[in-house]
Amino acid sequence: MLEAPVMIGIVSICIGFVFFMLAATGTRSKWDKKVTITLFAVAIVFMTIIPVIGAVGFAA
Repeated sequence: MLEAPVMIGIVSICIGFVFFMLAATGTRSKWDKKVTITLFAVAIVFMTIIPVIGAVGFAA
């Protein structure tokens, strides 16, 4: 069974990938730039910051 930090990392990266794909779709479909940039920023947070905070928080 996977430990909590690993599960948090996997789920967070999956959610980030969904936001990334939404942003890519928005770029190709000519959505508003502010919405697209916000989706990319949220994707970056979910794919990098949350897994790191989860791993460091549980390691401490």
